[in-house]
Amino acid sequence: MPARVLHYGPVPAPLPRHRRPPGTRSPARYAAGLLAVALAASGQVPGDSPAASSAAPPAGLATDAAATRNAAQQTFLRLIDEKRYEEAIGIGAQIVELTRRLHGDDSLELVTPLTNLGTAQLEHGDLLAAEASYRQAVAIVERRDGVVSPRLVNPLVGLGATYARGGLYPQAIEAYQRALHANHASEGFFNLGQIRIRDGLSEGFLGLGQLARANAQQRIQVTINRRHAPGDRAAQAQALQKLGRWYNRTGQYQESRAAFQESRRIIHDSSGDSDPALVDSYLGEALSYGNEGAIPAAAAVLKRGLDLVDSQPTVDHRKRAQVLVALGDLYGAARQPRAARQRYVDAWSELSGDDTLLEDRDRYFAQPLRIGGPVLPDAVDADGRALVSTKRGTGSEGVVVAALTVTADGRAADARIIESTPPGLMDQQMLRMLDAAAFRPAMEDGVPVDRADVQLRHAFRYPIAPAASRGDVPLQAPGTGKGGEDRPLAYPGSNGKDGDGP
Repeated sequence: MPARVLHYGPVPAPLPRHRRPPGTRSPARYAAGLLAVALAASGQVPGDSPAASSAAPPAGLATDAAATRNAAQQTFLRLIDEKRYEEAIGIGAQIVELTRRLHGDDSLELVTPLTNLGTAQLEHGDLLAAEASYRQAVAIVERRDGVVSPRLVNPLVGLGATYARGGLYPQAIEAYQRALHANHASEGFFNLGQIRIRDGLSEGFLGLGQLARANAQQRIQVTINRRHAPGDRAAQAQALQKLGRWYNRTGQYQESRAAFQESRRIIHDSSGDSDPALVDSYLGEALSYGNEGAIPAAAAVLKRGLDLVDSQPTVDHRKRAQVLVALGDLYGAARQPRAARQRYVDAWSELSGDDTLLEDRDRYFAQPLRIGGPVLPDAVDADGRALVSTKRGTGSEGVVVAALTVTADGRAADARIIESTPPGLMDQQMLRMLDAAAFRPAMEDGVPVDRADVQLRHAFRYPIAPAASRGDVPLQAPGTGKGGEDRPLAYPGSNGKDGDGP
């Protein structure tokens, strides 16, 4: 029987697609217009010779183009914040072009615009374009500033994330290791800037099924925090909580409990048993119990957390709602819908008295969320049976999508398959999983409601049929093509739609 997994805490709902008012121009077109004005002033047009494009512009034009670029950069950052990645790509490309004309084709000033453009492309799911942008940035830094320049860190981290998103874990690990080398050369061995790099390495090793090496990248972060600030007990406790969340996510529940309990000990020794920072440790410890099916133990820990929130001089409504939702999820997964419903209603009330908390309320309750039940395998054989190997990213990509109603009691009803590739391979597994799944229901006006037309998507891997019969092209790393030329990578699932919903 596959492991049963619970999830505590809010998951952001997808943002609606932005629509511009009729007759207005997109930011990308606006930037293009600004660029055209700057180029017209110099007598140049896009498509001039490389020599012309690399020449320094006149002083007045340079000032105008720099101002235009800075304004476009602010728009770009706003679009990224609003998750409008397709529009951000257009304006990001214009920023790159303006920077080229201001500083030349091989200038270090291009590194940040190229990296930003790669980030927008990665978030939009265009992995080949993101790879190209990041690699251009890396090449410029290596030529102009050396192979251990701190400027390499950001584009290499982006490159690693791109490879990991595409299932190319060896290439991802190589990029992250290069970033870590550059980070250590400039910042030393115990700087906090390397945390995100080690998180990326963890994902790469996990993708290859090398759990011990992935764990090591997480555990060393606790040591880094201790060495970086030996007297900062709060930071050490937070590092242990982060480690505990990793163990929970990867199914190592005893290790997770040990990390959260150690974080509680540090907080208790440092600031006593009334410190609200203990609540996050209680939440993580309870999740580890819940995932092992120890419902009474999980509920007892969560109630201690709730008592701690209630004992504070000023009640933290956001944190109180988080604990209540965790209790609701616990009871819902244990098929105790009445107890779950009461906790959800109480959480809704906590988040409804302050306009600043309404966004949190929407994250919890605007859409149903799967919180427990069997887990579908990431890889299956030709008959749909789960593969024992934990290595991810091998084989061909399949997908199965179900439509269903999530009832007010947190159960699936009227489930049906609406998409299946290859046809029928994972259909029955999906339907059986939904029959046993638990959901946090959507709520309206403080009351759980049925929600129809919910869709849940699961991507998986299955054995690749012979190329002669399917016409598939195997994945290929850079520099391995015929004659050793550097060929672009082929990314499985590069449409940016991987992952489960809702």
